[in-house]
Amino acid sequence: MDLARPSNIERWLLDHASPEPRDSAAALYELMPRQRGGSLPFVDVPYDARREEHWADAARVADYLAHAPEDARHVLDVGPGDGWPALPIAASRPELEVVGVDPAAQRTGVCAANAARIGIANASFVTGDAAALPFTSGSFDLVTAASALEEASRPEAVFAELHRVLRDGGVLRASYQDWRLAAPEIETVLLWDGVARRAASEGTPLRLYTYVHRLQEPAVERRWTLELPAEGEAGELHQQALVASAAGRRAYGETLLTRSAAAVLGVPLLERLAPLARRCTVVEMRRWTTEWLVGALAAAGFREVRPTAHPGDIARHVGRELIARGDVDAVAPHFEALTTAIGVAAGRQPGREMVTALR
Repeated sequence: MDLARPSNIERWLLDHASPEPRDSAAALYELMPRQRGGSLPFVDVPYDARREEHWADAARVADYLAHAPEDARHVLDVGPGDGWPALPIAASRPELEVVGVDPAAQRTGVCAANAARIGIANASFVTGDAAALPFTSGSFDLVTAASALEEASRPEAVFAELHRVLRDGGVLRASYQDWRLAAPEIETVLLWDGVARRAASEGTPLRLYTYVHRLQEPAVERRWTLELPAEGEAGELHQQALVASAAGRRAYGETLLTRSAAAVLGVPLLERLAPLARRCTVVEMRRWTTEWLVGALAAAGFREVRPTAHPGDIARHVGRELIARGDVDAVAPHFEALTTAIGVAAGRQPGREMVTALR
């Protein structure tokens, strides 16, 4: 592989682990049993005003709904994960037909199971590539995407397809990561549990080691994953590393590879894990700034593209303040009204990390 600015760990993996290039669906999301450990607000657990992340998610759902055209009937959710935001959108507006599309069959299977468990009949899920959508042109009024567009191998092709399947006057509303790192490069490690869904090993538990290298320039994120047996030496080493990683500093929900952490979780650990791995995969994903995204959506044909404030961030801060002050129980009965108000208002304010694009 020809990598821009490879790290020492990446050089080691190239030399010793025979990495196989994959897209994020095959390398990551097909192996993930549940997202957020099965604790998605609304999908897995009821909203709880005492948890700040629930304020964030509820406000984001309100934001998506606020961007639906008045006569909307058909919504496409790109990359629905385990059914978010497709399922809360469908539950909030029973007259809508919501379709989620994801390239990972594991994800669409979980989505469908969650819809059945919750009793939501107006949401369905399709396994497919957003760069070649299996829908007729002009068939949707609203397209939503929650941190999904940047997972695409060919984002410009995805933007063109979203433009095609939206009707005239339709709206794309998406959240994304505005790529402005706190340092020129950031290295992290994530130790997690997975499950193999291939025909030869249906349901086989896995232990996974993922090393992540984020670069500001060029704007890319590379994820290298060792797929390990759940039992035996590999399982024991994974558990020991998991304990060690919990003591480290965090970034992006992962363990930051400081110099001291790298001495434990970097090459010394890989030297022991790699011979036990059944496979090593690597995913390289392009990242972008708000300015690039706005220009790329305009080039795809959207007539008006507007970046806005992120309602989830604002609602999270509100929830955090209420929880810290001990006032959250008093306002809990008004949780839905408050998060809806924040979601609607924030989407009208200029900012970054969410975008509205009109067809």
